[in-house]
Amino acid sequence: MFNYTDADKNLLADISGRMVREPITTTRIVLRPFRPGDLMDYYAYASQKEQQRLSGNCPCDCLEDAEAGLNFFLDPSHPPYAFAIELKAEQKVIGNVSITRYPAEVLDEKMLTRRGIALSYILNEAYWNRGIMTEILESLYAMLFAQAELDYIHSGYFLFNVASGRLQEKLGMKRWKEFVLEWNGEQIPTREMVIWREDWENRQKARGFPGEKSKND
Repeated sequence: MFNYTDADKNLLADISGRMVREPITTTRIVLRPFRPGDLMDYYAYASQKEQQRLSGNCPCDCLEDAEAGLNFFLDPSHPPYAFAIELKAEQKVIGNVSITRYPAEVLDEKMLTRRGIALSYILNEAYWNRGIMTEILESLYAMLFAQAELDYIHSGYFLFNVASGRLQEKLGMKRWKEFVLEWNGEQIPTREMVIWREDWENRQKARGFPGEKSKND
């Protein structure tokens, strides 16, 4: 668990509050706060072994584990803040997106004076390879850069999780740093990726979708 500064807490709470007030909605999904009734949906994907292996998600081998994990997400008093990915067509939670901020000793000097967050996400294996995470993250980036006025967003992945790396590159992220993470008794090579707001805006313009200018531009 990270030790968050007051500035970190305020930034994360502001972003979480925006997402609670105005849930991010796409053609197929809505990002919303978790509810107690999401337990079985959460257990269905959190207990998947391959998803745990690829994401580094904590083992969730029984309903009691799932209940503890969900209760953590339901507590609004602390980061990280997690949002359920609800598939509209099935009215079912199929994954989650979490928002946090790394401690100062992990961040580069440039990042320390800029507004930025880390995103992590997992998705039920039954819904992989459908473009769902691309759809979600593109909408989330737009909100975070254009409305919340973040300067950067970063995400990480295990190097053996090739699909996650391709997704982040597809979204315009670039390599930031690499390190070895000890997880589940193994030493796992890990890569962190980052996208800066100016790069996101240039990418949007190149695609014909100019990013909304912030009030400070």
